[in-house]
Amino acid sequence: MPESKKEIRSSQDKISTIPEDISIVMAVYNHESTVAQAIESALSQKMPYTSVIYCLNDASTDNSAEVLSEYARIYPDRVKVYTSKENLGSGKKSFLHHRPPVKGRYWCLLAGDDYWTDSSKLAKQISFLDSAPDYVGCSCNSIVKNEVTGEESLIEPSRNIWNLLDLLLLKHKYAFYVHTTSIIWRNIYIQKGSFLPPEFKKKYASGDVMLTHMMLMTGGKMKNLPEVMSCYRYTGKGVWTSLSLKEQSERNARLEKNIYRLTPLKYKIYILAQALRRKFKVLKNLIQGPINE
Repeated sequence: MPESKKEIRSSQDKISTIPEDISIVMAVYNHESTVAQAIESALSQKMPYTSVIYCLNDASTDNSAEVLSEYARIYPDRVKVYTSKENLGSGKKSFLHHRPPVKGRYWCLLAGDDYWTDSSKLAKQISFLDSAPDYVGCSCNSIVKNEVTGEESLIEPSRNIWNLLDLLLLKHKYAFYVHTTSIIWRNIYIQKGSFLPPEFKKKYASGDVMLTHMMLMTGGKMKNLPEVMSCYRYTGKGVWTSLSLKEQSERNARLEKNIYRLTPLKYKIYILAQALRRKFKVLKNLIQGPINE
């Protein structure tokens, strides 16, 4: 719980009519014991950029609402709270239901039970994306705290630059997965009224892996900063972690089919043309391929 006396953190606390540089969207459900740390890790970012945290409380039954309400009271210009009347069951449903007014040049997701471990995380990522317009996202390495076993591990991709074709063609050769908490995205769909890709509204489009593919379907690249700057708590109570191994395997099989289903035609053509691209060097400039081939 924050102190009752408002702290002076930065110029971001001043009232401003200018849209934030980065919008932080936080899905919250029964995160009473962790959400304060999540919010504090966002408020304490040291950067020359402004931010707003949009907290979506999915009808929590614990004291999450009280914690969020106190932060919104102390930081009215930086913490906005939206509460569901009844539990919607997922972060995606909360995003689509509340439609928070994400106005930042960049946006990111930070769940109420995760947090950032480096106060310069956003500054480093925004600085990179400001200097690299051909990149749509920037991630970092994440530590995993398994609260069931007490063990810690690391989420670290084996390559630090990739595009959509890397994900589609080289997923069995290289590890490209980065945790959602680690990523910030360029707000490329702002003119369409949502920070999410329009196709993400489809019923079969869900999950962080699907979202990553869809954001890269515009042709932009992903950059990973090889530093540990975020933390993912594994509690065994999440939507994914509560599934059995069999259920997870079945969902993964459906996910691959649905990703291909949503992949634009030009990328399907690129996939079919890769053999020709490798055989004839002149085609390398005409047919897009993976970065890590």
